[in-house]
Amino acid sequence: MQAPEVAIEAGHSPSLKEGLLHYGKGELLQAAEHYRKAHFADPQDADALLLLGVIARQTKQHAAAIQLTTRALALHPGAAHYHLNLGLAHFAAGEMEAARSAYQRTLEIDAQNAQAWCCLGDVAVQQDREDEAFAYYERAITVDPRFWSARLSLGHLLCRRERYEDAAALYREAMEIAPRQPKVYFAAGSVAAVLGKRGEAAAHYRKALELRPGFAEAHLNLGNVLYEEGDFAGAAASYRQSIAANPDYVKAHCNLGNALSSLGRLHEAIACYERALRLDADTVAAQHNLGNALMERRDIVRAEACFRRAVELDPSRAEHHNSLGNALLQRKNTAKAEECYRRALALRPEYASAHVNLANALMKLGNIDEMLEHYERGIALDPQSAGAHYNLSLSHLRKGQFREGWEGHEWRWDFRELQLRKRNFASPQWQGEPLAGMTILLHAEQGLGDTLQFVRYAPLVVERGGRVILEVQPSLHRLLRNVRGVECVIARGEALPEFDVQCPLMSLPLAFDTVENTIPVDVPYLAVPGEAVEQARNRWLGDGLRVGLVWAGNPQYRSDEARSTTLRSLLPLTGIPRITFFSMQKGVGSEQLAQIGSEARIMDAGSSFKDFQDTATMMSTLDLVISVDTSSAHLAGALGIPVWILLPHLACWRWLEGRGDSPWYPTARLFRQSVPGDWGELVERVSGELQGMAVKAGAPGSRS
Repeated sequence: MQAPEVAIEAGHSPSLKEGLLHYGKGELLQAAEHYRKAHFADPQDADALLLLGVIARQTKQHAAAIQLTTRALALHPGAAHYHLNLGLAHFAAGEMEAARSAYQRTLEIDAQNAQAWCCLGDVAVQQDREDEAFAYYERAITVDPRFWSARLSLGHLLCRRERYEDAAALYREAMEIAPRQPKVYFAAGSVAAVLGKRGEAAAHYRKALELRPGFAEAHLNLGNVLYEEGDFAGAAASYRQSIAANPDYVKAHCNLGNALSSLGRLHEAIACYERALRLDADTVAAQHNLGNALMERRDIVRAEACFRRAVELDPSRAEHHNSLGNALLQRKNTAKAEECYRRALALRPEYASAHVNLANALMKLGNIDEMLEHYERGIALDPQSAGAHYNLSLSHLRKGQFREGWEGHEWRWDFRELQLRKRNFASPQWQGEPLAGMTILLHAEQGLGDTLQFVRYAPLVVERGGRVILEVQPSLHRLLRNVRGVECVIARGEALPEFDVQCPLMSLPLAFDTVENTIPVDVPYLAVPGEAVEQARNRWLGDGLRVGLVWAGNPQYRSDEARSTTLRSLLPLTGIPRITFFSMQKGVGSEQLAQIGSEARIMDAGSSFKDFQDTATMMSTLDLVISVDTSSAHLAGALGIPVWILLPHLACWRWLEGRGDSPWYPTARLFRQSVPGDWGELVERVSGELQGMAVKAGAPGSRS
């Protein structure tokens, strides 16, 4: 709080008058130079010393401010505002008792000094004597009803007590008294934001900025309002203006990072967090948010380091332990992740996200009963937790509890981690009701394997009376043109005709109320022309059993590391005689064939495939497909071709738990890892089964 300025009087020296003019313009260095000239001209000029003390205080030279004001006071001991300025100097230096004494001396001289009463309130707040502070602020208002600063300070104190409406009323009174004071509008904006009145808050911040364009804190808070409204671009612009006003404003750099992260500009966001940490390495929010951004960039090692540092800086925050657990879970350190989540819950038992994340860890550890408890607890604490509903739905589906699973699976659209975007169609989503000739759009939503698995429902939609338009990924377009009953198949990205209702393919099981014994298993439900198959067989000749191999899926899939293996891990299979192996691998992973070279007796068919029509044609020449959990496995099952699916220890929900068969694909056999990550033992089992199959097919047996 500022003391009253010294008025320009006829008796003042020219230097002092010039200094006061500069001070009025905010030019502190020029003002100080003129004050010094006045002091050198007249060492007994108490006002010159006092004003030099004011400049020292405002430039944070606390010891100098106290010394200069004390010297001025020695020359003019009866001046109330000199004692007031000494109190302000002590207050700025953190010397509360000395400040209190100076303010009391001010009031002994001038009991009607509203600013002194208000300053006593400030000291009382610092010393946690809030009841006294209330009394002092109210006395200041009684002494001078137009002393707006007292209303401002009393409003701040009411905010500390969460009496926000009362504070807002005081700020409105202060605005009426002092309509040109930017910090009054700033305070009014802050309390409006707390009350959820974002439009009002933004208006107040903009008024504060109109009065003081370089008000860094107002730019920051306006950015916060825009961020909460989802205007991330507008928020980023405000944060940039805050930084322009104060380049070393750590919070502005951190919040700019948050806005850019929400815009998907992770590289820039990371740079902002790193800038904040260069300014202050102990900024815990920047450490934590940098960790989150690195997690999204899949830089898990650096993210873990950030979260560990955040825990060191503030071990009392449950969020830091929770995020560290997330990083550890990604790094397959599940036991340590579990410890972090439990620590987060010890600190904050009602932390919904930590319950859900602990459930995820417990699922990986096989502790199913406790896992379900924590999913359900997470939902009870936060009924809108998309992650809890979605993950719980996968647990239901994995256990074959389909009705609960399909219903919960609809939360996938709101689960941010999946990064799915629900299509903004004007037509409603179909719920399974009779269609009576209406046109329905069935559209693919996620992976290729998902489309292949759930396109089986299209003929059933036709049976409900629908005229079906099917929109699929371009690589599936040619293959799916002949799905029974579908009138039109469109590649994603092409213009859509008009339709009455629509349904994502993965919502069809819910629409049909699918349970295990009602899964459509009329296979094959996909087929390719026989002449094309014969041409492929003649092109890719081979003796004995014809076996296709697929060892890797799409690396962009979030769990690909667990489900994919390497060609080298499958090499033991290729030693079985009288079997011709064909690589069905296309794209990423196919380069391994060239790297292994002559070690593998595998013919490279996959590199010739243009789309899934070609894959399906070649696959139709095979006796068996051996594949990891990827689209090729679904394709083989849809074509009715025998397929052995190699699964990680914790397999995708669609393969259920502990089963060697699949209700989705009658021709499928499932081989599961006995130990997480151990493909060797799994391949050894498959090799034994394959040798037996070769013997039954008439092959002379395996090598000894």
